[in-house]
Amino acid sequence: MLYAVAGTVLVASTVVTVMFRHDMGEARARLAAQPTEIFTSSYGDIQYRVTGDGPPVLVVHGITGGIDQAEAIVTQWRNLRPDYRFIYVSRFGYLQSAMPHDATVRMQAAAYRELLDNLGIDRVFVVGNSAGGPSAMWFAIDFPERINGLILISSAVPGPVPGPIPPLVAGHDFIYWAAVKAAPERLLGMLMPKSVIESMSAEQKAFAIEHAFVDSLPISERTDGILFDNDVTNPGVNDVPFERVTTPTLIFQAVDDPREHAGGLELARRIPNSQFIGLTGGHLLTGHATHIRTTNAEFIARHMSR
Repeated sequence: MLYAVAGTVLVASTVVTVMFRHDMGEARARLAAQPTEIFTSSYGDIQYRVTGDGPPVLVVHGITGGIDQAEAIVTQWRNLRPDYRFIYVSRFGYLQSAMPHDATVRMQAAAYRELLDNLGIDRVFVVGNSAGGPSAMWFAIDFPERINGLILISSAVPGPVPGPIPPLVAGHDFIYWAAVKAAPERLLGMLMPKSVIESMSAEQKAFAIEHAFVDSLPISERTDGILFDNDVTNPGVNDVPFERVTTPTLIFQAVDDPREHAGGLELARRIPNSQFIGLTGGHLLTGHATHIRTTNAEFIARHMSR
């Protein structure tokens, strides 16, 4: 009996190890296949990628992200048409971007400006997703002469701060991977209400889990950025002087998440030249990619000559 139990445990652990190594191998291959460059700014290295032609659009990713998550906003989530010159960037502490000493969200915005100077790009539209929202807003505040319009997609919002990602999970690839495999719907519950999850098809759930969680592997290469967002970015959104955002602004926010809905309305109330677009689907705004993409295209066309 004891040998049988030991054999079962050994087989199970071997299967888990093989699955983990397979998924980690795929994650590292995916990152390696994405051509990126490094710009050495006064704040340290900034990893970036520039693709496409058309009006320049700086895409700023959320928590657990990096340059790959920024690119996924266009290619997987399809919230923007592929008709622009995209500048994807890894924020402080993500992938190959440095974490400066005593970093602030406002410093991150200044680093964007240095990167654009290096690329010879005068003005951009800025898309801020989730924890990328605050630095996008600070860019609009500090460098209004460099921005045509601001697009916030499920941005961090003022009000109660969401629960942080536990450092143990954020710092260890196997623990993070095991959590994704063992309790994917529980993780989805961090991003959207139970009612939304229950209304999703199996395909929608699989898509969300794959691109919101699995694609964040290896999490260990994003740990410094996640902890920065936990401790600085998300709490600090309450200190952003929203009234100083004078550029035209689109705000896409979930109406079926009470915290995000209230915070999005507060953003719209305090940002002078803004338009609030409330959508269902929780933090991922599931099911609205076409509407978001069309609205963004109209917004960019309207303001690109500023």
